[in-house]
Amino acid sequence: MRFHAFTYILVAPLLLTYGGLQSDSSIDQIRSEARQHQYDLSTDGKTFLADEAQRASFFLLGELHGEKQIPDLLRQLWPGMWKDGYRYIAAEMSPWAAHQLEFAPDDHENKIVTLWSKDQALFVHSFGTSQAILWGCDIEELQPQLLIRELAKSNPTNQTLAHMAEITKAGYDRKMAPELLASTRKLTSLRDLRINDASLLDNIRATFEVENDRLKPETKFLAQQRRELVMKELFLLHYKEYVPSNAQAKLMLRFGRNHLHRGYDARGISTLGNFIAELAVAEHKTVFNLAAFGAGGKASLLGETWDADERNDDPAFAFLASQARYPATVFDLRPLRSILHGIPADKRSALQQKLVYWADSYDAIICYKSVTPLQSD
Repeated sequence: MRFHAFTYILVAPLLLTYGGLQSDSSIDQIRSEARQHQYDLSTDGKTFLADEAQRASFFLLGELHGEKQIPDLLRQLWPGMWKDGYRYIAAEMSPWAAHQLEFAPDDHENKIVTLWSKDQALFVHSFGTSQAILWGCDIEELQPQLLIRELAKSNPTNQTLAHMAEITKAGYDRKMAPELLASTRKLTSLRDLRINDASLLDNIRATFEVENDRLKPETKFLAQQRRELVMKELFLLHYKEYVPSNAQAKLMLRFGRNHLHRGYDARGISTLGNFIAELAVAEHKTVFNLAAFGAGGKASLLGETWDADERNDDPAFAFLASQARYPATVFDLRPLRSILHGIPADKRSALQQKLVYWADSYDAIICYKSVTPLQSD
């Protein structure tokens, strides 16, 4: 991500040349479509997204992490989306964390750490009633020790839970995962808790299954598959709980960009986004997939700050950023699909292959020329 502006000025023309676009007859058409189908997020881009949300049943936002632009976008879009029938937001957090953010009072001793803030959760909740709007659809990778404590409180005589709480009382480290996972498999008779529609024990166990697989290089891919499966299973759990009684309800999903692709992503995994696309087809509903990337600025999360310029990470991002006319530019990627697929697969340059990947995965993408670090509450 660390890509200095001067270096970029020198490298960008070479990137386009050796990426194959400058020598390809389709370059003018691709550039023309990218320029013609871009919008200023502060004006007509916001209208474009609102119109697409109104037409869709599922609005998928594949976000960046650690910047304030996406939370700001949510605040701008959600009031109109609520009026258009959106009632729930599936989020990249555990069911327990979703419940805590939406309903529990602030706990300064055990502050909840998630990709959302409590302020964001209360904002979306303010449009509804006492019913949950946030759906937690992930493991609890940041603070699993808090889930253990919650379950231990309901089972004060359970020695296995007491042991798990003891070894995590100073905090959680991934190296603890094998022992904690083994302990969860001994928890066969206890008072489980149902939080945000899900079993607390099941979510704890799933968390340590993923965390355990993350420890070894040979099982990291399995960990990614496991986590994506947890997301799908939790989403379906919520969906079955709420949607049958409110069949017209629309849903927003806000996850990291890797989780909301159509098809298989670069890791070789069928994502949650792909699952939603197939669910929509089965139910005769429509999906709109929106991604975002940074072309400059800084992001910050969990005490770490990093360069948010992604142009050097992906030639498609570099190309789109070079065509963007606004500080936050929304590109409609759909007009590019037929052009790109008109190029034989074995003739596509590296850049064209990446453009195909993003145009097939997402309907639109936001290029933020500079993002701002997210500030903690």
